[in-house]
This record gives sequence, structure tokens and C-alpha cells, in this order.
Amino acid sequence: MVKYSIELSVENEVGSLIDEQYIINNFDEALRTKKIKAFFQPIMRTLTGKVCGAEALARWEDPAEGILSPFYFVGILEKHRLIHKLDLAILDSICDTYHMLKEKGAPIVPFSINLSRLDFNEVDMLGEITKLLKKRNVPPNALHIEITESVMLDNTIYFRRLFDSFHDAGFNIYMDDFGSGYSSLNVLKDYQFDVLKIDMRFLSDVGVRSKSILASVVNMAKVIGIHTLAEGVETPEQVQFLRDIGCEMLQGYYYSMPINEEQFYRFITSGRQSIEKPEEGCYWEKVGQINFLSSDPLLEFGASDHTDADEKSYMFMNSAPLALIEYDGRTAVFKYINSAYRRDLLKVGITSENDLELAINDKERPYHQTFFDFIDSASKTDEIRTIDNVMNEGYFTFKVRCIARSGERAMMAAMIYIYDPKNSDDRSDDIQKYSQTLYSTYEFVMMLYPESDYAHRIYSSFGMNHITGEYRLSEGIRYVAERYIHPEDRERYIRFMTDSPERRMTESTQNFIAQPFRLKFTCGEFKWVIIRLTKAYTVSEPKFLLTIQKLDSEAVRHFEKYGTQDII
Repeated sequence: MVKYSIELSVENEVGSLIDEQYIINNFDEALRTKKIKAFFQPIMRTLTGKVCGAEALARWEDPAEGILSPFYFVGILEKHRLIHKLDLAILDSICDTYHMLKEKGAPIVPFSINLSRLDFNEVDMLGEITKLLKKRNVPPNALHIEITESVMLDNTIYFRRLFDSFHDAGFNIYMDDFGSGYSSLNVLKDYQFDVLKIDMRFLSDVGVRSKSILASVVNMAKVIGIHTLAEGVETPEQVQFLRDIGCEMLQGYYYSMPINEEQFYRFITSGRQSIEKPEEGCYWEKVGQINFLSSDPLLEFGASDHTDADEKSYMFMNSAPLALIEYDGRTAVFKYINSAYRRDLLKVGITSENDLELAINDKERPYHQTFFDFIDSASKTDEIRTIDNVMNEGYFTFKVRCIARSGERAMMAAMIYIYDPKNSDDRSDDIQKYSQTLYSTYEFVMMLYPESDYAHRIYSSFGMNHITGEYRLSEGIRYVAERYIHPEDRERYIRFMTDSPERRMTESTQNFIAQPFRLKFTCGEFKWVIIRLTKAYTVSEPKFLLTIQKLDSEAVRHFEKYGTQDII
């Protein structure tokens, strides 16, 4: 994401504090003439880079003093018990902007507004907000309510009921400035918030200690089911870190300073920024519930719906290899990959996300159909689905769970487990142990590298060693045909081995081809075997696994009686 460049209003740099009486004397006139209005700071969806909302911030366009930030007048208005008038005026300004955007056919995103603790002492704030929105014909879901923890310090029971009433009326409630107060954790315990706004300013930098704190906050929020938004974001390093730990939304000068209505209109209509559609909001909020920092994010996802908190176990910062894959029935796009997932991909020879997307979306690759059949099936259920596979000589288990759907789109949370024989887990031991049994069912196992004209023998119980080492692959095929294949099968064997096996696999929609041949064993007799070429899953040079296996007696009788005239 590149910071959006626009000609912005510059807030007045006042050399000294404005006289208190000046504020009081001019306040009502400023409200009447709408010199006090909302400026808007965009909120961005971290995973998509789209504008998903905007915070409305009060600015006073004073003819004598210029543009005044809230620093110069909010405290004075609170002192004189006038702050509720300011907040309702900002709400009215939001309604003006809402209708302006609607009339011009511009995209509309939800706006959030800050409420003061003293608002609730002066008026029935919920009643006033509801009445104003109804009068201005603005739906409640167009507005989010931001409340700082100081609002709730005095009367827990009253404000808990009040928040329930806000929720019942269709409003989302944000806890503003988390981290700037002293009792934030108590407030989280006592109240149900929809979004936690993390104040980046309470951390002087994003060093190791600060990163640990921020990651802890995001992890905690995910565990208790609250979405996260970081405000005060200023650098690309902050953006990348917050994306990595799963913070869902970002706001700050990195994207834009607070801008007036006209500038905000240009911001969202210039074409430089993608705007989140209303129907996308629920989809991305569902995606945002996945905890990037969990040791088992697929199992934990949605656990609060059916599992007591005491039964859950969280291993914070022991992140599992996690990716988010968006699937639309035609293509699969990786929206997020964490560092643990990248490390495991390297173990199977995949060095970049681009290589990975090419590997799974390329219809010419045999893994494509296997992957898409699996992901398509998983996208239709909420259950965790698992598949085992191999790629670049690495054995792995791939687990996915559909975490959100919108139209044809499905977001899949995916985890990958690479099995390393150096590790002593039970599964790796089993793979190592029983692979020996698998090999023993074959007479011969070899890996072929056609582009390099090279072959590597893995297992042989009856010879044929000359195909490797002494001969190149092309020479070895001729050598085997002359020394080991029955004279009547030789030409067919050479065609089988050399006539575009990869193309034939693609045409047959299988990742292998196989034919029977008569092969000379060490006893000097020719016996019927099945020779099979299997495409190895890889993102680099094409490879084939060649296996030779004896046929059972019934198959032998068939070929001895009818021959191979029905084989192409």
C-alpha cells in the first residue's frame, strides 16, 4: 500500500491557547453556520487495502483563527457542559456527507463518531442519536459509536445496559484509545465491544518490546471475539507488522490525515483507492476472526460458539503455518501467508508466493485438479478437511477450513505440516517405517529427470542398475529395452518411455500412465510386470517416478492368452 497523496487542508498552528471566552462566545454561531463540521480519516482493511470506514473528527473552521483542532475547544466545551451539542453537530455533519455521497453515486462506507463521557450526563444520547438519524434518513449501520474507557468508570451496571441498548438499536461499539488508560482490561471484562481501537501512540516505536505488547493485545482480542483496529499508523513497517499479527483494520497518517468532505469525496472516487462494498463487510469481519497467532487457528476458529473458554488452550506466539486462500471456483489466491508457512514451503522447494499460486492454478500440473477438487469440497462445509500429498520429494499434510463466504467467494484458512524424518513425532516415524513396506511391493523404483537426462535409482530387488550412473537416462532406456524387455515389447516400451509422457497424462486427466511388459528377471525368464510413470508434484523441473511391479496370476493369464494388441 502506497500512501495516498492529496492536497490536504493544513490545521492551524496556534502560537498560544485560544481564549476560553472566545470559544464560548462563538460556539453557538459556529454551530448555526456549520463552521464546526466533521473531517474524515479513512480506515483501511489490512488484508485488502480497501477503504472500509472513516472516523469523523471535529474541526472548527474559524474565520479569524483558521482551522482549529479539538485540542483547542473540546476541554472548554466539556467544562461548560456543552460537549453534547458538539457531538450531535458532528453527527449532523456526518449525515450531510452521507447524503452528498449518495446523491453523487459515490461509494459509502460506515462512519464512526466519538462520544464524550459527559454526553451521557446531559442528554439521552442514544435517544438523540436515534432521533437525528431517523430525521435525516440515515440507517444505524452507517454509524459506529466510539467510546473511551473513561466513559464507563463510574457506573458499570448503567453503561452495560446502555451498551446493550446501542447494540439492540443496530450500532457497533468501538472501544477507543485502548492502551492509553489504566483500567482497559477491567473495561474489556465488563463490556461487550465490537472493535478494539489500539492506540499506536502509546508505544514510542515498534521495537521488540513494543511488538510483543501489540501482538499480545491482538491475540487477546481474537480470543475474546473482538475485532481490532490500529490508529496512529504512520510507517510501512508498522503496516507490515500489524498485517502479520492479524490486526484487521488500520488508520493513520500513513494513509491520510483527517480531510474535509470535499477531499474525502475525491479520496474515495479518484480510483486510486479501492472501496469496500457494504456486502463485503460481513465477509471480511468473519475472516478477521481467525487468530494468526494461535497454535491451532483452524480448531480455535469459532470455538467460542460451542466451547467453554476453560476448555480452550492457547499457545500465544507459537504460530502455526497459516495461510488465507480465497477461492472463487476458478482460481485460488493467497491473501495472507505467515512466516511459519513460508518456512515450510521452502522445505518442499517453493521459494515464493507467486510460485505457489502458479503451481496450484496451472491446469497443466497434475496437482492442480487434486488441489481444486479438495478445496472445492472444503469450501462447501464448515468442517476442517485434510489431505496428504507429496511435492518436490517432501511429504506434507494440508488442512483447510472455510471461514467465510460471500457470493462465489470462499475464504479458506489453510495450514501445512511438513514431515521431517529428523523429527521424532509419531507420524514421521510411521511414514519412514511403512514407506519401506510400500517399496517392497515393487521390484524397482526410480526417479527420472527428463530435462536433465538423468535417473536416480531408489530401490531395486532384481538388478537393472545400469540405467543409472554408467548411462544417461536416454541411453539407459535403450539399454533396458535391449537387455531386459521382451523383443516383442521393445518398440512399445521405448514409445511408452519417450513419447511425451507428461502430455499423455494431461490428456488422460491422470497423473500417471501405465502399461504391461514382459521383463527378464535374474533367473533369465521373462515375466509380466506393470511399468508405471507417475508425475511428481513439483514447481521446478518435471520429474517422474518409475515403478515396476509384478502382475497377479489372473492378469498374467489374460496377457498370455490375448497378448497386448488392445494396448496403444
